[in-house]
Amino acid sequence: MRPAPGEWDSLRLAAKAADRAKAAEALRPAFEERLRKLGYSPLAIAHAFSTLIGPGTVEEALAELEDNARSERSVPLPLHCQVVEREAALPIGHALTIAGVEREGPGIRVMYEIRPPLSSQPGHPRVEARDDRDEHYRGLASSIGLAGSRGRTVTLGSFTLALPGPDAALLRVRMSWSKGSASLSERPAYELRITL
Repeated sequence: MRPAPGEWDSLRLAAKAADRAKAAEALRPAFEERLRKLGYSPLAIAHAFSTLIGPGTVEEALAELEDNARSERSVPLPLHCQVVEREAALPIGHALTIAGVEREGPGIRVMYEIRPPLSSQPGHPRVEARDDRDEHYRGLASSIGLAGSRGRTVTLGSFTLALPGPDAALLRVRMSWSKGSASLSERPAYELRITL
């Protein structure tokens, strides 16, 4: 029995799809590992992979990842930062060190430590940021407290900023414990420049 006219085309497309899926399966581990290192979630990776082995194009798979990139980051992505000013207005004898800067979910998380530990609860620093498109951001969530054991105790803290838009390439972050009504840009502050 012979297929009806037009069914041949369907059979040819099915054979091409099977060949494409077989070739893609061999590359799947490397594909998943690379995207996992870039911080994409298993769900985002699965969607991109199914787009590639189906009728979708590479551009469509990249668009799928881009659509999900900001909301589906499951692994914090370390960001490069440079300290350009070091006056955080802490009590004399205390030093602030940045412990890490990460792109995490819909925000940027900055972690820091203060040595020696502060003897009293210092309160949260005032935090402001401005990107290279002149958009302004304030600290969203923050935490601060003591950590470690006797003799190795430090004050640990962190704060999160909203993730800048896709056109931003650089974020200037200023943080300070100084008091007063002047703008943070006019006060002593610890300043980071974060490459996005």
